[in-house]
Amino acid sequence: MKFLIAGLAVLLTAAAPAPTYDWKLVPAGWGPVRIGMTREQVATALKVELAGDAFDNYGSCIELFPQSEELRGTFFMFLDGKLSRISVVDSGKIATPRGIHVGSTADEVRAAYGERLQAEPHHYLDLPAEYLTYWLKPAKSGVRFETDAEGKVQRVHVGNDSIQLVEGCA
Repeated sequence: MKFLIAGLAVLLTAAAPAPTYDWKLVPAGWGPVRIGMTREQVATALKVELAGDAFDNYGSCIELFPQSEELRGTFFMFLDGKLSRISVVDSGKIATPRGIHVGSTADEVRAAYGERLQAEPHHYLDLPAEYLTYWLKPAKSGVRFETDAEGKVQRVHVGNDSIQLVEGCA
């Protein structure tokens, strides 16, 4: 009987489809991952382990990354134990519903997000590098695109006001 149960468990596990991670990146989250979730909830939703270190001595801010080659370049920021930001740094596969992804141009971002897009100078690079931010709910829920000196998106952040943080939690 034990072998039958163990064999059935293996078959059920093998039959479960692997996640495809082809969800759209929106201000509220990414697929089953929602802003406000705990670390454990995010790991369960993605079906992967998360790793990383706290940015401060109190552990109130931590940026974690999935232990999966398929999700390389995706980071999750937690403030006070809750997911506040999702960042994508080197995957052109993960896009917003408007088709913007790492590698898109600033002109494509402007065309996709229109007049409500806010532009700010980049903190470390000269123009044309900049931050392009679109707020769904002002200063509460949005998407931020960091462009480089060539005017291409190098990072996409979604979430709450923590999308404005430049150096991790600072």
